[in-house]
This record gives sequence, structure tokens and C-alpha cells, in this order.
Amino acid sequence: MSKRLIHNLIIVTSLSLIGIIFTQMYWIKSSMQLKREQFDNSVRIGVKGVLNQLTRMENNTYLPKTEKRPPNTILPTSLLDSLFYEDLECMNLDIGKNYYGIYNRYDSTFVAGHFQHYQKQLIRSEFQFSLSAIYQQGDYYLSLYFPTKERLLFSRMEIWLLVSVLFLFIIVASFIFTISTLMKQKKISEMKNEFINNLTHEFKTPLATSSLAAEIMLRPDVNQNPDKIEKYAAVILDENIRLKNMVDQVLQMARLEKGYQRFKMEKEDIHELLRSVIDSFEIRIQETNGKLDFIPEAKRQLIKIDARHMVNVFYNLLDNAIKYSDKPPRIKISTRNNKNGLFICFEDHGKGISSEYQQEIFKNFYRVPTGNIQDSRGFGLGLYYVKKVMEAHSGHITVKSNPGKGSVFELFIPFREGIGL
Repeated sequence: MSKRLIHNLIIVTSLSLIGIIFTQMYWIKSSMQLKREQFDNSVRIGVKGVLNQLTRMENNTYLPKTEKRPPNTILPTSLLDSLFYEDLECMNLDIGKNYYGIYNRYDSTFVAGHFQHYQKQLIRSEFQFSLSAIYQQGDYYLSLYFPTKERLLFSRMEIWLLVSVLFLFIIVASFIFTISTLMKQKKISEMKNEFINNLTHEFKTPLATSSLAAEIMLRPDVNQNPDKIEKYAAVILDENIRLKNMVDQVLQMARLEKGYQRFKMEKEDIHELLRSVIDSFEIRIQETNGKLDFIPEAKRQLIKIDARHMVNVFYNLLDNAIKYSDKPPRIKISTRNNKNGLFICFEDHGKGISSEYQQEIFKNFYRVPTGNIQDSRGFGLGLYYVKKVMEAHSGHITVKSNPGKGSVFELFIPFREGIGL
């Protein structure tokens, strides 16, 4: 799948998801508005029932048929509570958690009701009903205030709101996971293709060299010369060993991935192992006019490790230090201790690694992007292998690097069962 197609797919899917979210938010907003309208209508219907009862009571014996008087001279609060409870409860409105009051609009004086300290809210309330048909015309109003209105409306939609939010969260999470997986798979595919290309190139070189040496050995002027036969046979042997090492590296990584690789832990002298690896690189460093310093400062260098794998770790780090130097390599290898284990430091003055790639380099098949320039080839397995081996030893590897100034790779191996103490 092309990069452009993936980007277009992400854009279209993102816009669709945003559309779904806005549609859902609009639906929730519309539902809340509908609930508010239903609530307001229920209040008006309930209050209308209360006013009708008050009107009827004005004409019975309980309210003398005299001129209209202020409410506080006629109705006690307990009676008003009873009327509101009867009519508003029928509309599913709990008056016990809300407040009402009868007040004089001209001087804001409350004369009856259940209002406590909510006089200001009641005066500003949207639920205002004139009592002009019952009392002094234009003077008194019945007002209701519902401090828990929004909470009540939300509770009536709570289940559906939670379900909607849950589904939205699942959709968003699934979208993010899908895009993340798609990008990872694309990256893995690119790394796999690069690995295959590098593998093909690395295999073709020794095969071509071996084939050429074999062809030369078949020439009449060569196969009669023992010295030349020996020379070209040595070339073929070296290239076969090189091929074998590359195949072993790939197979070894496959075994590590599947957990089939077993580590044989034995007491070893780290300094001796490091010296053996350094010796094997001596000619190569001399050919590049480089310099390698070994500073063994660790006093407790005996430690339980798998020597074969640890030598490979040292080889990979030293090989990278030489390979990624654009000038004669200057390398320093040092060791030191703390109370928990042994540190081994590989320091070079090569190209360095940008901070954005420093955690990526330990991933399988990963190689730092260099555009179309391929300075040095490889499988992208070396540092991943190093990380896996260090984890198998309950240790770790860290890197500090600055582009153009070089890198410092530090290994830590913990002491085991008293070894090194």
C-alpha cells in the first residue's frame, strides 16, 4: 500500500470520525434541550394545577369571600407545601429538593413559601406566575426555583449518555489502534524489504567472489600452479566462512525471537574476553589508521555470562564503532564496577546518532535512515541482538550520542550468585 493512499485513508477516516463525534454531540444537545422543554412544560402544568386549587379554595368556606387580601393573611406555608407536593409529584417533580415562594414584585417581599436563602434566585427564576386572579391584582407572583434541574435532566438521560460516551470512546480507541497498527505494519514492511535487499547484497558479494576464484582456478595456466591454487582456495574458504557467519547471525536471531536460544552461564573474565575481541580487530584498525584504547578499571571482572554470546556482543559494538566512522576511528573501551555489577563502555568519535533514532536502533531490522546513500550495509540485527543478549543476562544497554561527535554504548551486567563479589 502506497504512502499517499495510507495518508488519504487516514484523512478520510479521521474526517468521518469527527463527523460521527459532532453528530453524536448534536444529538445529545438536542436531547437535553427536549428534556428541558419537557421539564418546563411539566412545571407549568403542575403549577397550573396548584393555582386552580387555590382559585377553588377562594370560593369555599376556608377562604372568606371578602376582598382579596395578601397571601400571608390567608394561606399557611404547610398548606402550600401540601398543594405543591400533590400536583408537582404527579409530574415527577420533587418539590422537596426545590424551592418556591410568593412575593410582592414591587418591593421583592416574600410573604409565603418554601424559599430559605434563595430569594434572589426565585426573583430571577424563569418560572413566574401571576396571582392576580386570587390576590391583589398585579402585586403578587408565585415563583419556582430548581437548583437541581440540570442534575435531574442528566439523571434521566444518564444511561444513554454513558452508553453514547462509551461507544464513542470505543470507536476513537479502535481508530487510533487501527491507524497505529497500520503505520507499524507499514514500517515493518519497509524494514523487511530493506533487510531482504541488504541480505541479497551481502550474499551476492561472497558468492560472486567465490565464483570468480573458482573460475580462475579452472584456467590451464592457474591449475598447474600450486601457489595460485592455494591462494584462490583460501579466498573461497574465507568467503564461505563469511557466508556461514551471516547465515548463523540470521538463524541465531530467529532462535532468540522464538525463545529457543539457551544461554550457558559460566564464570568468565570479562577483560580477557575483551582483549581477545580487540586482538581480532587489530589489523583492521591499523589498516584504517585508527586508534583503540582499552582501560580495564573494573576490579571485579569475574562474572557469570555466556562467553560465546558476550563475545558476539563485543564484536558487534566494536564493528559498528569502526564501520560508522567517516574518519580514522578513535575508540575507547573501558570497564568499571559498582556494588551491583559490571559496566563496559564503548566510546567512539564517529558519525553519531540523532536523538530521535536512539531508541529505535535497538529494534529488529531497524537501520538509521540515510536517504539514498548507503554508506555501510548490514541486516539491522546487530544492536537488537545485543539488547536481547543483555536482557538474557538480566542486564541492559544504554546509548548517548551526538551527531558528528560520536556515540557511547554502555553495557551493564549484574553480579550473579556471588560471582564478582
